[in-house]
Amino acid sequence: MVRKPVVAGMFYPSSKKDLILSIENAFSGSLGPGKLPEKNSKSLPKPVGVIVPHAGYVYSGQVAAWAYYELSKKGKPQTAILIGPNHTGYGKPVSIFPGGKWQTPLGNLEVDENAVQILLENSDMASSDTAAHTMEHSLEVQLPFLQYLYGNSIKIVPITMLDQSPKAAADLSKAISVYLSLYPNTVVIASTDLNHYDDHETTVRKDKLIIEAIESGDPRILYTAIYEANVSMCGYGPVTTLMLLNLGRVRILKHATSGEISGDFLEVVGYLSAIYE
Repeated sequence: MVRKPVVAGMFYPSSKKDLILSIENAFSGSLGPGKLPEKNSKSLPKPVGVIVPHAGYVYSGQVAAWAYYELSKKGKPQTAILIGPNHTGYGKPVSIFPGGKWQTPLGNLEVDENAVQILLENSDMASSDTAAHTMEHSLEVQLPFLQYLYGNSIKIVPITMLDQSPKAAADLSKAISVYLSLYPNTVVIASTDLNHYDDHETTVRKDKLIIEAIESGDPRILYTAIYEANVSMCGYGPVTTLMLLNLGRVRILKHATSGEISGDFLEVVGYLSAIYE
């Protein structure tokens, strides 16, 4: 089973050469870290978590590059568990892709079927499912960054959350914790954009509430901020799952909006990069 790319040529370039150039521009851009990461083959000594955006590279790639730049310093994970929101409505409430490979212009990444089995055995809510991943972009756009850093030897576990309730996040976090206790050489990637389609000033204000909630470490503050301030954050379930793993202190790396790239400040989307270390 090979899951073909569905947003190549839209969210990121479809040719290998142009894709590598796009990733390197994200690292070296004015909103990015400002330099390329050093390739690090040292084994990741303990689990690391990152929060990354998932818009088109031209808009959010430079913000995402901050998380991958810091991850590269930590070492090379054996497996990347990727958790994103389900934008399409297809598939199961919490969907884990069961096996095979995911393809990008940089090659194929193998699904870690052992990790999938451990997660399914320890979750009451997750299901083995491919339908939720058929047209979903939030995980696919992360893969070229991982391939740029580590090649195609890293394995992946793609998970989408249609159910982003506190209960679903707690259940998934419990299952991932079991896996991490057995295989600590793992990165957990929570894919989310922040507020959508308000003006720049409003989005910065709303996003600040989300950042403060993430820094608090308390998912209840995150859900309250989303509800009370009407923040249209799409991946709060994945972020909550990551928060509950208690992987260490969170360090906010970069926040920006699409307006800072496009020049259109009337309707923007907020983007965040952060790392748990």
